[in-house]
Amino acid sequence: MNAFAGQIFALFLLFVIFTPIERLFALHKDKKVFRRGFTTDILHILFNRFISDVLGFVVIVTIAISISLYTNPVLRELIASQPLWLQGLQAIVVANVFGYFAHRIVHTVPFLWRFHAIHHSSEQLDWLASARNHPLDQVFSRAFVFIPLFIMGFTAEVFGAYLVISLFHGIFLHSNVRFKLNFLRGILATPHYHHWHHSNHPEAVNKNYAGQFPVLDILFGTYYFPKEITPYIYGVNEKVPKGYFGQLKYPFRPEVR
Repeated sequence: MNAFAGQIFALFLLFVIFTPIERLFALHKDKKVFRRGFTTDILHILFNRFISDVLGFVVIVTIAISISLYTNPVLRELIASQPLWLQGLQAIVVANVFGYFAHRIVHTVPFLWRFHAIHHSSEQLDWLASARNHPLDQVFSRAFVFIPLFIMGFTAEVFGAYLVISLFHGIFLHSNVRFKLNFLRGILATPHYHHWHHSNHPEAVNKNYAGQFPVLDILFGTYYFPKEITPYIYGVNEKVPKGYFGQLKYPFRPEVR
């Protein structure tokens, strides 16, 4: 099976898994399966991986190897010699800390926000909306997380496990489900928590940056999680194009502010 066929199979599998769940436990019951922007997000999930993977590999490996030449190999050897389960726990903590700040940076630096705004332009959230990302935004965010992991010496198995876990958790966070899971409040990121991050309610703008552990938002003053209400306005104030290619070009338009 070639890479593109694998992408189509993965897309089909995710559709089969998440669509029934969203229909049975919908947060916003008026949202249709083939909603506005469905085709655009399909193109994102089919093509962005190839663009971001190639660019990301070149950028991340080049920078990581260059930096590692000037770092002490003792730390790398020490980390790599640990049991995989311990490496995994450490990698999750490191990735989440760096991921939090990467996410906060793309929200606060105007030039980087141009790229990240594509992800936030979805006016309806579901599992497929997680795929709407500008490739350069993905490269930046991945570099911010993977370069420290590479430099510190975590093994390939740990990288692979973290990628799989973060991928499926990220899809779940965007899904249109009404599970509030309040018992995980402040402990683990949930759809209710992440939907507030995507909302366009003024009180929730620039909140909930953490990928998996909301304690980071609590520590740095960016936590927002009202128990009894759910967001109903999503998207951004900018006029982001609706089509895939328009979204790829959007950050480079001179009129973007």
